[in-house]
Amino acid sequence: MRIIAGKHKRLVLNTLEGTTTRPMMDRMKESIFNTIGPFLDGEVVLDLFAGSGALGLEALSRGASLAYFVEVDKDALEIVKKNVLKAKEVDNSQILNMDYLEALKKFKYNKQKFDIVFLDPPYKLNIINEIIDSLIKDDLLNCDALIVCQAVKKNVNTEIQGVEVYKNKLFGHSEVIIFKKWRVLRLKNKRLDTILKYQAFLIHTKN
Repeated sequence: MRIIAGKHKRLVLNTLEGTTTRPMMDRMKESIFNTIGPFLDGEVVLDLFAGSGALGLEALSRGASLAYFVEVDKDALEIVKKNVLKAKEVDNSQILNMDYLEALKKFKYNKQKFDIVFLDPPYKLNIINEIIDSLIKDDLLNCDALIVCQAVKKNVNTEIQGVEVYKNKLFGHSEVIIFKKWRVLRLKNKRLDTILKYQAFLIHTKN
């Protein structure tokens, strides 16, 4: 596994042997970063199921300023540490040995917000929608934040209040879905929307 582009281009990363983690295919990773690349300029990213740390390190390589790596498996965590050290990104990385629920609670308590979140959990958990709901409810996303998800095809509900599908692409039996946080709360009630627009019009005419 290697970093595809940016200041660490072609850097070969360590990976954990066995089935504990599931490294993302290069073509899948390249497709993701071709999409989110223009958004990478000093952003804070969260790699919630870090594995080898490849996604967070790719983001740092391409311009992110800080990456949080969360990994519950201690063997995988050692791989993340080795890769962060190899990329000389220790000062720009926070590595947390805990499960995703504990990490989300910690971020909520610290009022931490993210610009890009990578969600690549074990397929058997089927928890992506649950996590997105928590990210929105606990106000962990900055304006226009992106959530990058890898899951079994058609296994993620894309009708989620607070985000919209920015892009999705199929890779065999897998699917990559990129959600984008709404800039403002979208109103289901058209009548209320009309009232608010009228109020804005009145304010504008008075000025």
